[in-house]
Amino acid sequence: MKLNKFILAQNMAFLISMPPESNLAKLLSFCLAIKKRKNMTGTEILKLTCELMENPSNLPYWTQDVMGLDLDYSSEEWKKLGEMGIKDAEEFMSILSQELEDLSL
Repeated sequence: MKLNKFILAQNMAFLISMPPESNLAKLLSFCLAIKKRKNMTGTEILKLTCELMENPSNLPYWTQDVMGLDLDYSSEEWKKLGEMGIKDAEEFMSILSQELEDLSL
């Protein structure tokens, strides 16, 4: 299997394995609602998301940053952000980290 197809299969298995009500699923659903500028590279987005993983308490700032990537805050982005139900960013990300560790692929 070609590498790109394997990576896709791996990511699909990852998505199927997570419970839909999990913080991880909510965060990924939010990510799918985000629209980026056409001139922004995947490498730049990866850097932005890696910074969140390094500093999970920055979740509120990160969500605002990624929502503004296309210079527009859409109603779909706001809806998905609300569905995340974040009351305490550190707790949300702590639970997310545990969910990630508990996944077995």
